[in-house]
Amino acid sequence: MLLGLALGGTGWHPDDRRASPPDPMDAGQLRRLALEAERGGLDLVTLDDSMAPVTAPSRGRADAVTALAAIAPVTRTVGLVAAVTTTYAEPFHVARALATLDHISHGRAGWCPRVAASAAEAAHFGPESLAGIDQLRAEAAEFTEVVTALWDSWQDDAVIRDTASGRFLDRAKVRPIDHVGPHFRIKGPAVVPRSPQGHPVLATRLGPRSPLTAVHGADLVFTEVRDARRVREQAGTEARVIAEVEVHLDGDGAAARSERPDAAGRLRFTGSAAELAASLEAVSAREPVDGFHLRAAVLPGTVERLVQEVVPLLRRHRPVRPGTVGGSLRERLGLPARVPNTFPVRKAALAR
Repeated sequence: MLLGLALGGTGWHPDDRRASPPDPMDAGQLRRLALEAERGGLDLVTLDDSMAPVTAPSRGRADAVTALAAIAPVTRTVGLVAAVTTTYAEPFHVARALATLDHISHGRAGWCPRVAASAAEAAHFGPESLAGIDQLRAEAAEFTEVVTALWDSWQDDAVIRDTASGRFLDRAKVRPIDHVGPHFRIKGPAVVPRSPQGHPVLATRLGPRSPLTAVHGADLVFTEVRDARRVREQAGTEARVIAEVEVHLDGDGAAARSERPDAAGRLRFTGSAAELAASLEAVSAREPVDGFHLRAAVLPGTVERLVQEVVPLLRRHRPVRPGTVGGSLRERLGLPARVPNTFPVRKAALAR
């Protein structure tokens, strides 16, 4: 059973009225949460991102890739998956940032492209009218294609570090991508050597109105439990299907157990640690999911309880893919450790 943990903000409780909620811009807190997840043997942590204005009670929203880059040096095994808003970004910048994250984490990076479809986000970038959702999704698909092409613009053996001749790299193995599409015209190549995984893990999050075609090419799919079977049929066996669960643990197990979808369709659980473990086991037995993405109602306290009380119960009956220092996120997910460079195949197809 794969387990992921959402970081950031102060939690997902709909009515959190703490007098002194934690500061979501505190890098120390993010590191502590990630280390706690790693200590508990969780497979990955995620950090959402958005360009929408921040509303109370949150006190800010950190750039996801930058924040996870601060976490990378102090963690050793847990995967680091960042949401990346593609609508108002440039593929070259995103490819560079994610490849850098994969390098400094020694192959533990992942990314989840995100379409910014709200008027509030569009207002930051000029008076032009917001494009339709189909156009924004088409742009995001081309964005992803360009990013992966940039990662493949360096052959795996391009860096030679030959001190005798004074040559750092073989320039013949660094090639422009010459991409021309409806949304982007980019020559390339990238300026960062190909990263440990070749491509950081590509995730997608399916919302209530997301088309199932969005799972094509994804390594990791975050979805609602109710959609898991359809997603599995669409994604096949190559992708890992992870169900979203919002978690609110009670103090002593006395509260009535609740397992119901929220307004967005996400499973919202309220109850004791033992009841949560039993619920996840039951869902895993009846639905074709590979694991769960846990969104704690209250940060940071719920995370400690998940690690200390819930995870040990789950691990009693489930095999654990151990986190090994130097292992990649792809290996941890049971995927091929490194994506082959497809640049020659892509260029040959374009030539035809």
